[in-house]
Amino acid sequence: MARRSRVNIQDEDTELNMTPMLDVVFILLIFFIVTSVFVKTPGVDIFKPVATTAEEWSPGILIAVNSDDEVWVDKRPYSLNEVRPVILALRDENPKATAIIIGDTEANVGTVMGVQEILTDLGVSTRVSTE
Repeated sequence: MARRSRVNIQDEDTELNMTPMLDVVFILLIFFIVTSVFVKTPGVDIFKPVATTAEEWSPGILIAVNSDDEVWVDKRPYSLNEVRPVILALRDENPKATAIIIGDTEANVGTVMGVQEILTDLGVSTRVSTE
């Protein structure tokens, strides 16, 4: 008598379930998007004054003052009187943010100091950028 095997081996096409792998890929994509740092620019080209000493500073708020005494924040020009609510909104968005003022060499010193006073009044740590 011939014995029969209890195991039935069938030639089936096996499929891999790709759903868990896709879930992991999307989670990694979301993680990298959330943790990425975007470069902020004030929106205008500035010719910075020269300084004798320099220190690295990575601010959260960039403000530029050009030679026409326009104050640029987030690629939009403002007058000195319009800057306070804009900076207040940026500070409320990130309470621990520091700021840097990028002043043109031909900019009015009074405008740069006015912006610095506004930032100081709002409690934002501020520095003026140089080359």
